[in-house]
Formats: sequence, C-alpha cells, structure tokens
Amino acid sequence: MIQTGQAFRAHVLDMFEPQDHPNDFAYPGGPPIAPYDNAGWTLAYQMGVQFDRALDAVTGPLVNVNGVTAMPAGMIAKGKAGYFVRPEVNDAATVANRLARANVKAYRIPTAFKDGAATWPAGSWFIPAGGAGDAIVAKSAQELGVNFAAANTKPTTGQQIKQLRIALADRYGGSMPSGWTRLIMEKFEFPFTVVFPQDLDAGNLRAKYDVIVFTDGAIAAQAGAGAGFGGSPDTTLIPAEYRKQLGRFSAEKTAPHLKSFLEAGGRIVTIGSSIALGKQLGLPIDNYLLENGRPLPGEKFYVPGSLLEVALDTSATIATGMSPRPSVVFDNSPVMKLGPDAAAKGVRAIATFDTDKSLKSGWAWGQELLKGGVAMAEAKVGTGTLYLFGPEILFRSQPHGTYKLLLNALSGGFERPTKPVQ
Repeated sequence: MIQTGQAFRAHVLDMFEPQDHPNDFAYPGGPPIAPYDNAGWTLAYQMGVQFDRALDAVTGPLVNVNGVTAMPAGMIAKGKAGYFVRPEVNDAATVANRLARANVKAYRIPTAFKDGAATWPAGSWFIPAGGAGDAIVAKSAQELGVNFAAANTKPTTGQQIKQLRIALADRYGGSMPSGWTRLIMEKFEFPFTVVFPQDLDAGNLRAKYDVIVFTDGAIAAQAGAGAGFGGSPDTTLIPAEYRKQLGRFSAEKTAPHLKSFLEAGGRIVTIGSSIALGKQLGLPIDNYLLENGRPLPGEKFYVPGSLLEVALDTSATIATGMSPRPSVVFDNSPVMKLGPDAAAKGVRAIATFDTDKSLKSGWAWGQELLKGGVAMAEAKVGTGTLYLFGPEILFRSQPHGTYKLLLNALSGGFERPTKPVQ
C-alpha cells in the first residue's frame, strides 16, 4: 500500500493516475502545439500493474518504509520432478538464459499442463530438479525475486531452452532506441551482437543470426526518406576503424538479404517506423491513417507520447503471458491496414484498436480514427517470422508490461513444437 498523505503525493499520483493533457492548438482549427515531452506516462499502466485507489482510511499492521529496501526473495517449492515458473514473469527470461548458459535441459511447455490440482498455462517454464538447475533456481529467487513452484509431474513435451544468436541494428554515432534496447537485453542477460548496415548488406545472415531486431528509426517509414539510421557524413572525417558502421538500411540493398534470412527460418522484430520493412518485402500492409492517400494532418489526428489500450490476441505465441488489454506507448506511431489477401499471404493481426476511446493517459486528438486499425502484426515469410510492432513496446526502458513481446521473440523456448522432455 502506498499512502498519499505525504510530501511526494503529487509524484505518487503521477505514477498511478492517468495524465489528462489539454487539447492545445496554435489557434482554433490550427495545428497542435507539441508538448515538451510525453503527454502521458503513467508507470502503473506501462508496467501492467493493477491497483485500486482507496478513498477511505486503511488500517492494519502497516510498517513505514524509508529509503531503498531490498527486494524480497522469491519463494522456492521443489517438486519431485522440478520447478514451474509462470509465463507472466518477465525475469523468467533471465532465468532461462542462465539455464541455457549452464547447459541445463529446461523447457517451455507448448500447451496447458495439469500437475495434480494445479494447471500451468502454455508458455510456462519447466526446470528439472537436480544439478546446476537447483543452484540457478536458488540464486535467481534471491537476486530476481522469481517464484518457483513445485513440479511433481514432468511434462511430456516442450521446447528446450537455448540461447539464440541475436543481432541488434544500430547506426554510426548511436541510436537512442537501439541503446535503450541494449540496456534491456543486458538486464535480461541475452547475448547479442550490434550490427550496422554494412554487416547486413553483406548477406548470408542466417548463417550468423537467429533473430534480428530493428528499433524505431532504423528503417525509414518511406523509401528514400532522410529520417532513420544512416545519413551521409564526410567519410574522410571519420576514423578508419569506425567507417564500417556507416550506411543505412535500405529497401534496395538490405531488404533482399532480410527476406532471404526470413525464408531460411530467421526471425525479425521491427518496432515503430521499422515496420515499413513489411511493405518493402511486398506484404499486403499499408498505412491505416490516410486521407485521400496522404497521412492525416495534425489538425485531425495527433497522439504525442501517450498510453493507449489495445486488444491483444493472447493466442499468438508472441503474446504468451500477456494481458489481453495492455497499455502501449504510442508516439504518433504507425498503424497498419492489412490487405484483403493478408491471411493468404501469411499475415495476421496480433493487436488492434477495437474502440473509439483507446486513450488511457495523455493526449489523443482524433483517437476515434484509430478504431479498426492494426497496432501489431506477424507475418510468415518462408519458414521464418516477421513481427511488426507499431507502438513503442520498449520506450526508454519503461513499459515492462510490453517487454514480453520482445522477450518471447528472443527466447529459444519461444516456439511450441512437440518434443519429448528428457
């Protein structure tokens, strides 16, 4: 319980209550005046925290907490077969990476599994008892606060956890979204390689990587647009050892190699403007927010850095462990329209705007125009998968409630094949 009868009351409310930004325009009917930064940032929404505001006095054996306190250790219940961890737990990805590094044969279960009176949902993690697994469980419970439940029956099938070869796209001089993503990957202990345009334009990507991540700005929303990674700095002014980082990801040179990577079974994650890759690959995806073939003007639609609610298809493997109606960070983000042949070409919506009032916190002028648009999608290309996330699912390392979309994509226990658990 957090009491608001304190000097930091305003800050507490900022973290839990929605921000209500006014409709701020230069003049009636004119363009919107951009806020200094985000218009809505409610951390409880970003982190998927459920809470109630109590207006009556609450009494009980309460203890005042001052300063920074240690996170309580997770609970460990060891069963005859080992342990289960629920799929909602973000730090289960960290545990999985530790298990993979130690060559422990742990698994994600493909379908709901009943163990005595308990039923474990699809995507739960199973860790066999004994050996290095026990030590990792004990350490992770202490350091991460993860709860491990008793597994008395071994699942019959599962996807063995393994570490994938991950590439994170970046640019010369550094990209802020890519930098924040590096922080998240490091926090969850994913090994990864930072790659630049020349690395991907060299081709033969499937031999090097299993997953490639493109953050917002890596791929320009429009072909030939100056925005996005790259640019044309004076090469003679750049030290020789950094020149290999120059270039930009392009539809002409990079996209064909990415298509080959997907067709050979690779996995690509795109966020924000980088979902333009879908159209570059010839998929039936277009901009939903168009008027007479042109993007809607700010006078009709404007959503600067706010939190919107989407309807998420939790049957999609990528959404394993998530809430069906998460809040997402939306900063004039792209919204997709799938063509009538989308299903036939392997494209499906993962998250949509199913209401004309999707705003949770911030400012959403013309929000009713979002209804019917696709916020997230996945596409099967050959034997690989392309993920397209319009909203900022990793924005500044804040929205823990949507981290799962990346964590699932990077996890070697993400797929759901039927393999015997050893």
